[in-house]
Amino acid sequence: MNSSDEIKFKRFKIIEPFLKKEKKLKEIEVETGTSYATLKRWIKSYKEKGIFGLEKKGREDKDSFKSIDDDGISLIKKFCSEEKEPNISKLYESCNKFLKEKNYSISYPTFYRILNNLDGFFKKSISYHIEKIKKTNEFFLVIEFPLSIFIKTNKVVVPTVLLFFDLSNLSIIHYSINPERNNIYSILSFIRESILKLSYLNKNFTKPKEILIDSETTINKFLSKEIFDKINIKISNYTSSDKEVAKFIQILDEDLHKNFSSKEKIFMKKEVEDFLTSYIYLDNSMYNLDTSLLYENKNSIKEFDVLLQSTTRKISSSSFRLKNYIFKSNILKSLEGEQVELKFNPTNINPVYIFVKDEFYNLITL
Repeated sequence: MNSSDEIKFKRFKIIEPFLKKEKKLKEIEVETGTSYATLKRWIKSYKEKGIFGLEKKGREDKDSFKSIDDDGISLIKKFCSEEKEPNISKLYESCNKFLKEKNYSISYPTFYRILNNLDGFFKKSISYHIEKIKKTNEFFLVIEFPLSIFIKTNKVVVPTVLLFFDLSNLSIIHYSINPERNNIYSILSFIRESILKLSYLNKNFTKPKEILIDSETTINKFLSKEIFDKINIKISNYTSSDKEVAKFIQILDEDLHKNFSSKEKIFMKKEVEDFLTSYIYLDNSMYNLDTSLLYENKNSIKEFDVLLQSTTRKISSSSFRLKNYIFKSNILKSLEGEQVELKFNPTNINPVYIFVKDEFYNLITL
């Protein structure tokens, strides 16, 4: 399959749930990061020309930025390469002042888009500020990796583990084991749970400045920007080169393999979770916390709802169905017949958060 065919097929798979009336365009926009206008254009082209309507069209302004010319982009590159400010908002403010002196003006979205296209900028920025981190609770790293054992759920699988590190001291705040392949929302939901856990332990609302994701599952720039705009946390893709982190993961996997090597070859998820809990929190027992406590803080739930996966359901008989589970509650009586928005962690849909007209309504548990 050539690159042109791959693009057509990829675009078709994105809009296919809408064509089959399985999802709304808004859901697809949130899940894929493809803008609503682009999705509408693809659907129109597909209906008019079939699969050939989804071909990528060349642009005369490719690799350029309409709101600023080549000289302006060169100035931005030079300024950003010399500046040591890792915070994009602050960098934009200082760069914009510099550009105005050169008779240029640039909006924040355009500045953000240019930085996303500067080769190596984010990697250099990340490397710089990781070395300079002094305070806890500001910069975190999420790493995903597969374990070298099998576990049994409804089928036999190789599980993956997510670890949430504080980069100032490499403490592991939280972990999660997932029998299924992670999507971006299972990782974001894990991040959300980790932040709530941190806030609960600190007895104070704790919001990181930046979170780096080292995973084969990447966050697209549209979703990253939406999160930044709503909760002012920068979430970036990253490939960790920290030797201490890599060594810890290697030793953990080796010890896990040794611990289970004399037993059956296939294990239950609970067995592996018990081992990981005792292993990961051995020196930091305070982080061994029952995460069900986290759902009590409704203000934090509202603050971080952008990190949950979203869908809609119609309330019928005081209930709704989600992922083959039926959620029923008297709380839903007043919403009978209404279409509501549900937000949830795709790896653990208990609880589900109910939103009505973009406002948090309540949470429902199985």
